[in-house]
Amino acid sequence: MNGRYRNSPIPLEDITGTIGTMILERAIEWPDHPVFAYREQSGYVPVSWHALLKDVVSIVNFLQTTGIKKRDRVAVLSPNSYAMLVWELAVTSMGSISVPIFAGYDAPHIDYILNHAEPIAIFINGEERLSRFEACSGRPAVKTVVTFHESNYTRFNDCLNGNSSEKFFQLVKKVMPEDVCFIQYTSGTTGDPKGVMLTHKNIISQRKAHEKTWTIPKGSRFLSYLPWHHSYGGLFERFTALYHGAAIYLEDSLGKDIQRLISDWSIVMPTHFFSVPRIYRALVIEARLNAEIKEILFHPELKFIYTAAAPLPRDCGEYFNKHNIPVLEGWGLTETSPTVTMTSLDRPRIHSYVGDPLPGCEILTTEEGEILVKGPNVMKGYYKDPVKTANAIDHYGWLHTGDMGELTDYGLKLHYRRDGIFKLSNGEKVSSIVVENALTVSSDWINHGVVFGSGENYVGALLFPNFRSLEEWAKRNNRTLPQEWELSKDKDIQALFQKEVDAGMSELEPSYLRVKAFVIIPHELTIENGCLTPSMKVVRHQVAQKYQDWIHAIFRPVKHPERVPYIVGSEVGGALFEKTAPPSPPTKAFERFL
Repeated sequence: MNGRYRNSPIPLEDITGTIGTMILERAIEWPDHPVFAYREQSGYVPVSWHALLKDVVSIVNFLQTTGIKKRDRVAVLSPNSYAMLVWELAVTSMGSISVPIFAGYDAPHIDYILNHAEPIAIFINGEERLSRFEACSGRPAVKTVVTFHESNYTRFNDCLNGNSSEKFFQLVKKVMPEDVCFIQYTSGTTGDPKGVMLTHKNIISQRKAHEKTWTIPKGSRFLSYLPWHHSYGGLFERFTALYHGAAIYLEDSLGKDIQRLISDWSIVMPTHFFSVPRIYRALVIEARLNAEIKEILFHPELKFIYTAAAPLPRDCGEYFNKHNIPVLEGWGLTETSPTVTMTSLDRPRIHSYVGDPLPGCEILTTEEGEILVKGPNVMKGYYKDPVKTANAIDHYGWLHTGDMGELTDYGLKLHYRRDGIFKLSNGEKVSSIVVENALTVSSDWINHGVVFGSGENYVGALLFPNFRSLEEWAKRNNRTLPQEWELSKDKDIQALFQKEVDAGMSELEPSYLRVKAFVIIPHELTIENGCLTPSMKVVRHQVAQKYQDWIHAIFRPVKHPERVPYIVGSEVGGALFEKTAPPSPPTKAFERFL
């Protein structure tokens, strides 16, 4: 079956529904069935489909009274919440376009999206977020502002009075599958975010495709923390639950507190869990340390876990399989709304393969290995950017993903991102993602590895530790874990990380890809410090800028002798010290590391 083209043998019928018709059908079919649950002190409080529809109708009536029409952009700046769910379902059901903005964005990021999308209304949840919004230059253009707080704006609860269902039905009927319902902004790891225009057909086609590949019974329980401004959480997980009748139990730490997540897990006992590898790694560590936690996590009703966004560490997958919990993995992009391929429950999952095309999806690989996608899930285009749209979708309708890979008997195997490649001084090409995955995918100690070496003789890395594992290591060895930069030059910890690097690099070929020198950075990469995107991807230029002196020291310690004790690797003390600093100014030298 090796080749350059693959599609699904399962046909996908024509897509005729919209988000509004889906919501109506579910509310009529399951009026008393729980659709959402939020946690209070005493436990989780369920919300029925009937109550949800009533609130959606009320918000639609309110938005109509403010003059909002079909195709108008309406933003939301909120963490996951029941109010956000109601707001976005109302906006999309009436034919307007939802523009979700990540709740953690600072004012400049919010301002960029406001000025680009030009929404005429917004719901803002949180006084601090309201302050950030008010500092934006795009704020005056937003005519209607809804919040929960005492202010000069409309309060959300005051919007829940209108209940004219007839008007709602009329609006839903006028919405077509080809109409845009979301403008999802990409994370922007290499530049300004792009506004991905997704249609009702994109969203519903995904539900129809998944319906043919898995069974999620009504009454299933999703413990949900993935942010809804992002396609994995907001489109994939959320609409999977709505379509199949699974109740969304909101994980109230939103994935930021692993102990709270486990506490929520013990109450909900989820039947399905959707997450990124970072959280699975943390859960496996806790399960290995505590038998009671292991019993909570691997309860009999857990049907499967789903992973995406980055490679799942091999030992994590093996740990779940050992406890008879199937692991599903998928691949896609925001531009594919989002899933293109998925592994199957009917055949064993093989590490590093991301499955076969979903019904309706086609995959073609070019001679160079770039993955092209066609199907009803492919975006309409980038908002206000016909040039980027034309560059992404060719005249045959193929989306050029920028991901490189190959089609095999075991499904699609991803190799690297085309835009993540740099050249060493000898002209050899290095894929940063390939090397970084080799560092982290099987490591309990390295949370993130960021590699550099453009124009240099070898690959160097900044390694960011898993502090939970280090704390346990220190406890087992009856010692105190060093703090801050003392941790980075501790010889025992350096030896521990050298062993991890050696293990990760041992099978990496050609050998020039292997990391020859590294520094342990005693900090965490976070969304708040700008080094991670909301979808947990590393923002390389931010990391490079923040730690530029350490990058220089890896390659030219002779210019940074005070940092030599922190640098680990086979190159230190050898040819590395014979190199001289480049004649160009520091700013120019720094540009080469980006």
